[in-house]
Amino acid sequence: MIRIEMGAEGLGRTRFAVGPLNVAANLLHALGRNPQSVDRPWQAKAGEALRGRRLGLLAVLGAGGPHGYAPDFLRPEPLTFHTSLDTALHQVATASTDRIRYELTQALGGHSWDNTPAGRPPRLLLEAMQQGEDHLAQRIADQMQQFWQLVFAPHWPRLQTRLEEDIASKSTAIARDGVTHAINQLSSNLTWRDAGLDLHIDAHQLKIDADALILVPCIFSTRASFCAGEPEGTPDPRTPLICYPALTPTHTPPPLTDELIGNTRARLLAELTQPRTTTDLAQRLHLSRATVSYHLQILHRAGLLHRTHHSRHILYQRS
Repeated sequence: MIRIEMGAEGLGRTRFAVGPLNVAANLLHALGRNPQSVDRPWQAKAGEALRGRRLGLLAVLGAGGPHGYAPDFLRPEPLTFHTSLDTALHQVATASTDRIRYELTQALGGHSWDNTPAGRPPRLLLEAMQQGEDHLAQRIADQMQQFWQLVFAPHWPRLQTRLEEDIASKSTAIARDGVTHAINQLSSNLTWRDAGLDLHIDAHQLKIDADALILVPCIFSTRASFCAGEPEGTPDPRTPLICYPALTPTHTPPPLTDELIGNTRARLLAELTQPRTTTDLAQRLHLSRATVSYHLQILHRAGLLHRTHHSRHILYQRS
């Protein structure tokens, strides 16, 4: 069990976040440790990307070392609620050598608080380590970018919306039932007790003090997992991060295909499960405001959107 002592102030600084690389790292680890838990379409997409681009180092590192631990620098700490892909990749590429060295050592030899038996280190990882931590970080950032673009980029608007909806539902639960109850509902192996969190993970015995916590919904997880919280004295300490399983969507999108309404309008509809302005949509989809406005008018006339006025803004949402 991992015990995270927080107190009221730490709980008050706890926040949610959505990160593109966290989703990618989550899929890589699931494929390496529990592939049967991943839907076949995602298995196929990931396998094709890893083999086609020869991303073997990323596959080895993302799956975890002999103990199953995947270095935490693959999941950089979210700086804001939404951390852009470029920012996250920069964090990976520029991770401190001390931190990388520490994490790779733990991946190969195991944490002192992890009772899992050791195994044989992957040759590919050992060879990469011989070229230095900076070189390894750059290679991983490059391979992660290729992997993300091939596997997730076409689906990111839909996935991001799903993650945002999950966090919105947690916010509603907090307002309705309180923080403690909402945290206890995040995962079957996560419990709030006596001003702290108990994360039940086999073969782990660790207790840490934290003044904040980051909660991140994960698509490819069935139980909560722990990232980046270490005992005192760890190089470049990070805010502990908990990945919890995101809720499965209960709604189904309109039966409209890209061929029927066009790729741009399909992407707009995927973004409009919650109210958004023209400017917001333009930024999220990297389109001009004029282009977004043109397609919104068509979708509105077709009865697929409704719009409301809020202050000086017009908000659009899928009907």
